[in-house]
Amino acid sequence: MRARGTGTVWTFTVVGMPGHPAWGDETPYVLALVELDEGPRLMTNVVDCPSDAVHVGQRVQLVTTVRDSQPPLQFAPVVPQEIGES
Repeated sequence: MRARGTGTVWTFTVVGMPGHPAWGDETPYVLALVELDEGPRLMTNVVDCPSDAVHVGQRVQLVTTVRDSQPPLQFAPVVPQEIGES
């Protein structure tokens, strides 16, 4: 299935205690279940916004970041376009 890379936060939690010592510098982070516009849900991170700004129903889009030569699937909030912007 091809996906556009956009979806909605279905549920989430803010992780404050790392599950592994290697992730200590990453906390706190948002672990979310994102429902893609095509229907499937996937577990991912929401990045590029404060953890207290994430909410159920929030529109998100896939962002590409390379970490340790592995591109994780992470999502960031969709930024609404300015009215009249083309």
